[in-house]
Amino acid sequence: MKRLLLISRRVVPLDALEDYASRWARVVAAVDAAGGRAWLFRGARHQDHFLEFIEWKAGVEPAGVALPERADIETARGELDARFGAASGDEWEEAFLENG
Repeated sequence: MKRLLLISRRVVPLDALEDYASRWARVVAAVDAAGGRAWLFRGARHQDHFLEFIEWKAGVEPAGVALPERADIETARGELDARFGAASGDEWEEAFLENG
């Protein structure tokens, strides 16, 4: 099964990091409950820049709904957007490359 990845970029004010971490924890819990994986990276040179990752396997979505579009996950991500502004995001799919 092919893995899919949603990568979102977000800038968060440094004085709001605790709130951001709390809201991101809700995303992680919702994604984990749905059988996916979510993790977060912070900019090494820009401490207020974050990359949010949500990973899932294609073909296991209930009723053809992609994991990030499930209501509980959309709600948790929507709380981040409402508080910190919409993140810019891109969806990626696992590449199967042949040698030669």
